[in-house]
Amino acid sequence: MAKPPEVPDSNKLVRDTILRSMLQNISDYHKREPSVKVDVLKESVLQKVIDAPDPNKPDVNYDPEVQLRGFLRAFAETAAFSTKIKLLDDVTQTQIRAFSDKEDWKKTVEGGFRLPEYNPAVSQALTTSTSPTSCPTRVINSVMGCLTGVLKPIALLFLKCKMGFATEMLAKEEATKYAGGPNIAENEDKANQKTIEVYSHLPFQNWGENINNVPKYTFVPRTVLGVQNVVRYAKENRLRVRCGAYRHSWSPSFSQDGEIFISLLPILQVTSLPDPISIRPTSQSDKPTELNTIELLEETPKTPPRKRWCRVGAAVTCEAFREWAVKTKKWTLPVDVILVETTYGGSNAPICHGAGAGHQTISDYVRRIEYVDANGTIQSVSDPTHLKAAAGCFGLLGVVTHITFELDEMTYAVLRPLKTDVAEAIPPLVKTDIPTALRTASYDTITQKELDDRKEAFTTRATNDYYAEWFWFTYQKKVWVNTWNNTADDTGFIDYPDGANTFFQWLEGWIGGVMTDTSFFQALPGAWQAQFLATLGLSVLPPTLGEDNTPTYKTLMPNALHFRRGVQNMRVRDMEFQIPVPNLPNSDKPDFTTVQKAWWDVINIVYDVAEKDTPMRLTLELRIMGGSSLHMAPQAGNNITASIEVLTIPDADRHGEWANFMQRVSDKWMQYKDNNNILLNTRPHWAKDWAGLALGPEKEKLPIQEYLRTVSYRDAIVEFKKTLGEIGEVQGWDLDDIRARFSNELWDVMIFS
Repeated sequence: MAKPPEVPDSNKLVRDTILRSMLQNISDYHKREPSVKVDVLKESVLQKVIDAPDPNKPDVNYDPEVQLRGFLRAFAETAAFSTKIKLLDDVTQTQIRAFSDKEDWKKTVEGGFRLPEYNPAVSQALTTSTSPTSCPTRVINSVMGCLTGVLKPIALLFLKCKMGFATEMLAKEEATKYAGGPNIAENEDKANQKTIEVYSHLPFQNWGENINNVPKYTFVPRTVLGVQNVVRYAKENRLRVRCGAYRHSWSPSFSQDGEIFISLLPILQVTSLPDPISIRPTSQSDKPTELNTIELLEETPKTPPRKRWCRVGAAVTCEAFREWAVKTKKWTLPVDVILVETTYGGSNAPICHGAGAGHQTISDYVRRIEYVDANGTIQSVSDPTHLKAAAGCFGLLGVVTHITFELDEMTYAVLRPLKTDVAEAIPPLVKTDIPTALRTASYDTITQKELDDRKEAFTTRATNDYYAEWFWFTYQKKVWVNTWNNTADDTGFIDYPDGANTFFQWLEGWIGGVMTDTSFFQALPGAWQAQFLATLGLSVLPPTLGEDNTPTYKTLMPNALHFRRGVQNMRVRDMEFQIPVPNLPNSDKPDFTTVQKAWWDVINIVYDVAEKDTPMRLTLELRIMGGSSLHMAPQAGNNITASIEVLTIPDADRHGEWANFMQRVSDKWMQYKDNNNILLNTRPHWAKDWAGLALGPEKEKLPIQEYLRTVSYRDAIVEFKKTLGEIGEVQGWDLDDIRARFSNELWDVMIFS
């Protein structure tokens, strides 16, 4: 057994100090999982990062690939690695091993890293925990209810041969337990009838693993008519209908026990980790359905700036749209979420967003919503007033089948990412806000004027740049700054990230998932876990760790918006709030003082609790964006919004540490006021990790749902319901109909109580 870690001195918790402590003591944890090559971690990861170039070590040759390669080699013989690599096809396994061996890996990968045709039976069969006590249950939950027809015996045989435990639980009756349900027909090709794929009492778990339920039926329709038939069936049987695609959400907005759940994508696809879509081409096996088509419509207006409407199926993934936009090089969404492993139905419903003070939410660029209403009838909404409710309606309007977005002409992003001192990127209001551990050699000489000058530089980026984003990894002295502008000039543009870099990013998420699943990693102190994750995460973010020179990449807009691939490969917990940015006194210019407070309050909470634990083991992230015209958008009413979030790994909430940290952070964020001493209307992102919090002034805190309903969204809910009622009056339904058909426990309280 490893000896208990010493209580960390928060004044010394910074990258190099943590790394040296790990070098000296990490061998004590080797007995937890002897298959981990601790010597490789020490030599190829920990020591290499300490020796990384800095202004005082210009002669040290450092290659960030060394880190990732070191992680691969260190965990290559663990059960988690063995299990997860078998999920991949032979070509991908070969490429991973080629990278690990460093033998012409770029020739193997560059411009051509793609998975061959996806094999869902094998991939899903092994998407399990490596723990013998939990694996059978997860296999049954995520596999047995998903396999139909000929895949059942194949998967069963594969499982029995490869898994090696509790095979008696994988009997055929378990495989057929969930398959089947009511035979509801859909017309898939306008000629042939087929029944919709359906499962009975298939256990559901969201990607964040904090929502679990058992719907009565799970349907996977492929056509609009199929959706209609599901809704008609639900109406006849007095059941509710909720949708999900990639399930990349933490809030309780999904279906519930005993109701109907619709998956917009194949069950095997959306429950598979690792997720392959960012590194595999669209193949003939991915035959488009009626729900995942992309169709250019009219151009409007005809005069500059040119815009083009585009009809997108609700099941279209961000990756599919990115590939389409990059291939055509004509039109693009001006904003998008970072990850590509989500659908537009999924990102539009909870009002997701991108970055840039000049941009609103994704839902603000919606020009038409097509949906199946509570009666099973196809409807559409295009009136701008009605879209204020319909474009971000949480699935309450009905089952959205298609979304028409307004696109911009294709432009090119000029990326100049850099890693800079934490007090330089987003400066504190006063230098004493900088925790002792993060104070650099220049701390004693920093003047208030220098801090004010830094604030001016930050304000300029935040206000004027097309895209504005900052990342701080726990206990690091540097912040990754990703702010950039765009241009119509295509001279010298490149495909960034290219094939090799996409593979690099995807592999970083994959090995992160491997590492965090090992008992070795889970036994480490939280500060060490955070340092490993920071080392791994920063290795794929340009420029090279410690590099002073900032590279420049010009690439197509969709590539820049989705600068990270394979995000879904490692599960995280993620709380995000939208904080209004008030104006300066007697001015129409934004005052970013509140943003500085919000940023440094989190950093100081991290250090304040450090001697007990490290609940935030990944990143603090800030994106600056505009407001929103939608009734229920957290950004509604703002000119500029600070979208700020904290992320960790599931292992950080074994004993409620993460929940306590979220509460403490939200307490800080909720107390900010404008320059007239009025509380800002700070709100959580609807899709993120907020359930269970209490919000409001310290002596008047309310459970979060009650606070949102009676305080934060009180007037917005009135307008939202009024607008939905107006739509229903024209289209033949009322609020009681949509509550009965499309609500759930959350929205019963939030909207209909």
